[in-house]
Amino acid sequence: MKLFSTLLLVVAWLALARAAEDVPMDHKTINEKQLKILRNSLDTNYRPCDDFYSYACQNWSAQHQGAGYYYSGVPEQLGYEVNLELMEYLEKTPETDMPRFVKLFKDFYVACRESPDFEFSDFMHWMEKEENMKWALLTPDDSKDFVFDWATIAAGFRKYGFNNIFLTETTVYHDVNRFQTYLDMPDYNESFYRLEENKMKEYNAMISLPGGTMNFEELWQLLGPFEEKLLRLKVEEQEGEKILKFHELPYPWMQSYLKALMKPQVIAADMEVGIDNMAYMEALDNLLQQYDAKFLARYMELRILEISYNLNKGSTDNQYMTMTKSLLPLATEWIYEQLHPELPQQELPKIAEMFGNVVKNVNKSLHRDTSGIKPKELRNKLETMHLKVGNLPQENAKDLLESYYADLQLNPNNYYHNYLKILEFYYKLEQNYFDYKDYAIDKEFFCKTPKYEYNADIQLRYVASLNLLIIPYGLLRPPVYHIELEDIFNESSLATLMGISLFEAFLTIPHLHSDEIKKISGVVSLYATFEGFFSTLSDEEISRYLEMFGFRSVQELKQMFFLNAIHYKCEWYSGYVGSLNFMVNNLSDFNEVCDCKLHKFLRMF
Repeated sequence: MKLFSTLLLVVAWLALARAAEDVPMDHKTINEKQLKILRNSLDTNYRPCDDFYSYACQNWSAQHQGAGYYYSGVPEQLGYEVNLELMEYLEKTPETDMPRFVKLFKDFYVACRESPDFEFSDFMHWMEKEENMKWALLTPDDSKDFVFDWATIAAGFRKYGFNNIFLTETTVYHDVNRFQTYLDMPDYNESFYRLEENKMKEYNAMISLPGGTMNFEELWQLLGPFEEKLLRLKVEEQEGEKILKFHELPYPWMQSYLKALMKPQVIAADMEVGIDNMAYMEALDNLLQQYDAKFLARYMELRILEISYNLNKGSTDNQYMTMTKSLLPLATEWIYEQLHPELPQQELPKIAEMFGNVVKNVNKSLHRDTSGIKPKELRNKLETMHLKVGNLPQENAKDLLESYYADLQLNPNNYYHNYLKILEFYYKLEQNYFDYKDYAIDKEFFCKTPKYEYNADIQLRYVASLNLLIIPYGLLRPPVYHIELEDIFNESSLATLMGISLFEAFLTIPHLHSDEIKKISGVVSLYATFEGFFSTLSDEEISRYLEMFGFRSVQELKQMFFLNAIHYKCEWYSGYVGSLNFMVNNLSDFNEVCDCKLHKFLRMF
C-alpha cells in the first residue's frame, strides 16, 4: 500500500510538472517569472557584502519544496525537466517512427527501469556467465585450475573502460594500418579514490565467499598499507617516451597485460610498445614484488567492483532517464532537437554572436586584471576556439547517428548486458582507427572517448582536442536562457557560464597552475559579461528596463544582473560558496552596487 501511495505521488508530481512545462509563456510572463524566482531565492538575513551566495540562494530550496526528490540544484533541475520531455517522447512515439538508435535508447531505458536493484553478487555471477570467467575473490587459494594474475584481470576489463589502476593503456594510430600501444602511469590525483574499511564491511555482508578464500576483512588489513605505498611512489617525470619491442619489455606483467588485451591476436616479438614513464614502471614493479599474486589479483577485482557500482541505477524514472542520457548522449541530443525544432533555427545566430562577444570581452578583461595572474598563452586559445550549439551537425544527423550506433546491440530485458555493451562500444571506438581529417567538418560531435559516468547536471562542455566549446540544447531553457527572456537575463546567465567555460581551455596549458586559472575564471568572466552588457546599454534601454521591472535606480538593475549570474549555482547545499563570494567581491562594480566599502582593497577589477 505504501509503495502504491508513493507511486501515485510521483505520477501526480510528474503530471503537474509536465502541465507547467506545456503552458506557453509570453514575453511579459516569462520575464516576470524569472525576476520572481530571483526574489524568492533571496534571504535578506544575509548581507550581500558578507556572503552574497547565501543572500542570493539561501531560499532557493524553499521555493522548490516537493521537488527535492528529483533535483537539488539548478543544473539538476534542467536535467529533470529534460528527462520529463524524453520520457513523454518515448511514451507517445510509436516505435515504427523511431530510428534504430532511438530504439536502442528506449531499450536501455526500459531495461534500466524494469531490472531488479543492483546487487554485487548477482553482477559477479552474471559476469561469470557472460565472460566465461572466474573471480579471484571467489576462488580458493589452493585452486589448481586458476591463475592469479592481476595483469590478465585488468586487461579483461579494459574493454569496459577499466584503465586507471597500476597502468593506463592508449592506442595511437599513425594511419589506418599502423598503430602503437602506449603504457603510462595513471593520474592518481585525478581518478584514484582509496578503498575504505566501511566498503569492505559492505562487501562482506553482500558477497558470499566460499571457504578457502581471503575474506574482505583480511584483504583490508593488506590493502590499506598497500595503497599508502602505491600513492607514495615518487618518480621524476620522464622526458619523452621509451620505445621497446615486445620481447624487450622488462617486466613479465607488461607482456601478460598486452597478450590478454590483444587476444586472440598473436603479438609479434618485434611489435613496438611505447612506455611513457619507465621510472614509474620500475617503482611499481618494486612495490608489486612485495605482495603475492593472490592478493594483487583480488585487489584488482575490488577496484573493478568499485567501478561496477556505477551500475547502481537508482530507483526513480528520473534517475533511470539520467542514466540513459549519460550513456547515450548523442541519441539524447537528437531526440531533444526533434522536440525543440525552433532551437537550431532561432537561437544559433544569437548565441554565436553572444559567444563572439564573450571571447572578445574576456580577452580584453584579462589585460585589465590587476591581480598579477596574466597567463601569456591564453590569446591563441581564445582566438582559435569555436562554438557548437548542440552535439549534432545541422545536416544528415539522423543518418550519421545510425551509422555511429550501427554496431551496438541492446536488449530491453537485460540491464547489466546493456550497460557493459555500451562501455565496450565506446572502448572499440577508442581503439579503432579514427580519421580526424574526415570527421572534422561534419562530425565534430563524435567524441572517441566520451565521459559515460552518471551525471544529472546539464552544463557546457569543452573538448580540448578540437578547442571546441559545446552548449547542449538542454541548457537553452529557463532559468538559464530563453529567446523570450530579456538580454539582461540571457547575458548574465548563459554568457557568464560561457566565459567560465572558456577557462577550461587554459587548464590544458601544461605549466599554468590550475588553481590560478580557477581563481580568476569566475572573476574575469563575470566582469567581462557585466562590462560588455552595461557599456552598450543605451539610456532608452535602461529606462525600459526600469519601467518593466519596477526599479527606481540603475543600481537595482545591476544587482539583478549579479543575482541572475550566480543563480545557476543555487542548490540546497553548495560547495561553491567561497569561490562565488570571491568572484563578486573582487569586482569594483559589485562593491559599488552593494555598497561594500570594506572590499575595495580586494578587487581585481
